[in-house]
Amino acid sequence: MASTTTTTAAVTLFFVATLLLSLFVPSTTQVIKGCPFNSIYIFGDASLMADHLASAIHIPSPNNPYTKATGATFATAGATVMPTPFFVERGIQPPPSYNSLDTQIKSFTQLLNTVCGSPNDCAKKLRRTLLFVDQIGTNEYKYAFLQGKSIKEVSSYVPQVVEAIKNTIRSFIKAGPTHLIVPGSPPMGCFPGYLTLLRSKDPMHYDVNKCHIGLNTFARLHNDHLRQALVELRMEFPGVEIVYGDYYNAFMAILRNHDILGFKKGSLMKACCGFGGPYISF
Repeated sequence: MASTTTTTAAVTLFFVATLLLSLFVPSTTQVIKGCPFNSIYIFGDASLMADHLASAIHIPSPNNPYTKATGATFATAGATVMPTPFFVERGIQPPPSYNSLDTQIKSFTQLLNTVCGSPNDCAKKLRRTLLFVDQIGTNEYKYAFLQGKSIKEVSSYVPQVVEAIKNTIRSFIKAGPTHLIVPGSPPMGCFPGYLTLLRSKDPMHYDVNKCHIGLNTFARLHNDHLRQALVELRMEFPGVEIVYGDYYNAFMAILRNHDILGFKKGSLMKACCGFGGPYISF
């Protein structure tokens, strides 16, 4: 137990440090000697986090036009891991432009067919690739909250959503990559959109950081299920390195240390865009 705890703490520290340090590392397109990776492939919802990671480990950003060496991003804003019937059965209007992980996987497969001569060739190339599976599953929750579902009801979705995430990761691993980063949910209760959506007049609903306690408890529930799923996948694929990206604690570390990082306290809960309320919504 002590060994597992130490490993988890070390991974969390590494991830937080990478996110913080990458803010100050100049961007580069030159792969440094000794770097274990030469490309990143991104899946899930659209994110700039991979840009920071690419910069921190000195490899080209996958958000640039891709080549055989630099990888690619298949991430799409609003992407979901669950199919349309999942939403319909729960009385949730499906997203207007449906972009599932299945679509992203098909695009990934098509790309592999153009750069690999055989499955063995693909597996060899992917061994030096970092797969970044960014926050898949969280849009299911967002669509539910936007349509008035309670935290208690959305919590009941977690096991099925995480199982779908687990199956998606399994399909990636079978393609050949041996290095994956799978981020969890950030503290949703600290995000302007969610703070606006579930605004409460009861101060007991908020913590010392002015974050919504119920939403952050929900985010931790999802993360607990996801970490367990990754443990099971590591046992199933012992030769594959699967790193849990701890967005939750990385974000909270920045929030708690905002003063020394240059963030102004009065603007911590405000977004750069959007509309509505004292925070600014989605």
